[in-house]
Amino acid sequence: MSAEKGFSIKIRNRGTPMGVAVMGLMRTGTTLVCDLLTLRGRSLVISEPNLMGLWDPPLQLKLHRLYREFGLDLPTLPPRADEYRSNLEYFDQVILPQLKPLELWGMKCVDLFGWQRLLRIYPPQRLVLCVRDLRAVTISALELVNRMGLLFPNSKRMRDEAWVFARIAYSVQEMMAMRALPHLVLRYEDLVAEPAARDRLAAYCGLDRLGEERLNLTIERETRSSWELAKHGKEITRKALDRYDEEPEGPMRSMAERIWRMFPEYSLAFGYEVPAPKLRIRRHDFCIGPDPGINPIKYKDTEVWNWRGPMQVEPVFGRRRARMIVALNLKPGAVLLDLGCGTAAMRKMLSKASSHLPADVAARAPLFVVSDIYRGELPPGGEATHVAAIGVLEYVEDLPAFLQALRAYNLPIFVSYYATDDTPDLDRAALGWKNAYRRNELMRMFIAAGFQPAPKWAFDGLQSLFRLIPRQVMAGKRRRPRAKIILQGGPRPAAGKPAPKPKGKSKKELEPV
Repeated sequence: MSAEKGFSIKIRNRGTPMGVAVMGLMRTGTTLVCDLLTLRGRSLVISEPNLMGLWDPPLQLKLHRLYREFGLDLPTLPPRADEYRSNLEYFDQVILPQLKPLELWGMKCVDLFGWQRLLRIYPPQRLVLCVRDLRAVTISALELVNRMGLLFPNSKRMRDEAWVFARIAYSVQEMMAMRALPHLVLRYEDLVAEPAARDRLAAYCGLDRLGEERLNLTIERETRSSWELAKHGKEITRKALDRYDEEPEGPMRSMAERIWRMFPEYSLAFGYEVPAPKLRIRRHDFCIGPDPGINPIKYKDTEVWNWRGPMQVEPVFGRRRARMIVALNLKPGAVLLDLGCGTAAMRKMLSKASSHLPADVAARAPLFVVSDIYRGELPPGGEATHVAAIGVLEYVEDLPAFLQALRAYNLPIFVSYYATDDTPDLDRAALGWKNAYRRNELMRMFIAAGFQPAPKWAFDGLQSLFRLIPRQVMAGKRRRPRAKIILQGGPRPAAGKPAPKPKGKSKKELEPV
């Protein structure tokens, strides 16, 4: 939200030149660049000050630690919430006057909303654009979301694969627009592998050497700072260079490749492998239009937890919609084994009394169980009471064998599928899907595997959702006839009163999904 929405802010230092602005996609090394350009007493580049936002106490507490650690003259405690109305007001009045005497000061942003206005307020003398292969950005962003448990604003919902897709697409559009300004391109692959790239960065910013402390990283949440430091230590390493190559086949790898195919202009502009013409996605709501300065994606839409996304079929947005229904059909106390979940977003959709067991082909966070799911090697059920395989079946080559493996859990299963009856014109291979079944073929496979399927056909117009009940489990839960209850000493209705309803599952639980 704009800092000036609803009230006016007097910016005393408007027009003060900023030494350097570091802009980039998430997971492109921007925080590392901040720390390289930060030298105690000489230069400070601030990570994500969010100057275009309203007053943010948690953010200001984090930045207060950075300012004091760097050596700015500030009180022990950050300002109270009622002292300033916006992050910009505090920065302009209190922080900026202490930054002006430094050799270099600046800030970095990966949240690119409102960057044009920010650069008008503090025009940058230098602009560094941090980039990375889009496939690696996607896989790394999934790990960031899971490890930090990132939430949508003003919501308890966790950011999911659809948010990663939309945020990267939005940011690519903005980065392409920034290319019109004088800038230095800094590729992550070069930054971590080539000392000469770091020398170019120092020379561009007018520094005779680069910083060695990780001041901006250490003020981040423990879930991020400890993870990054454990992986890289205080050194610059190449350990994250092969993120996409190491990702196994499945929905998340397909999503990464799809984003890469959607933006060939980005790859061409920044020196990355460009998808062949026949692989490029040309007609899509997220594609770059004829005017790179006009972003077809609305930032505020990407920050809505239940946004439906583009008009075209995108499996990650289908996952989001299917998860909502599955969560509504699970009672408090349920333990859900979530197979093939790219993020643990379902955890925040369940009641507090329920538990979530994430499982995927890669360890995206410490709680993830790793298994070769798409080849039918499923993880143990443990204490699970239900199993979900949302957005999974399309990526399985031997679906009958996979269903037999699901049946071995002997638990209620939730699965989703785009049947060919509902998607006759869909290019399934372009989405990375391995199979194509009609509705009747699906039902026969479910029954042959030992399930009683309850379908919700094309619940969102294209995608179907199923609750699969193991047949003997259903038989074991049949209610006894009323006569048997009375003969065995069950409750008898009082004279003139209707018989009490037998206790059982709620109506919502019994409704087919």
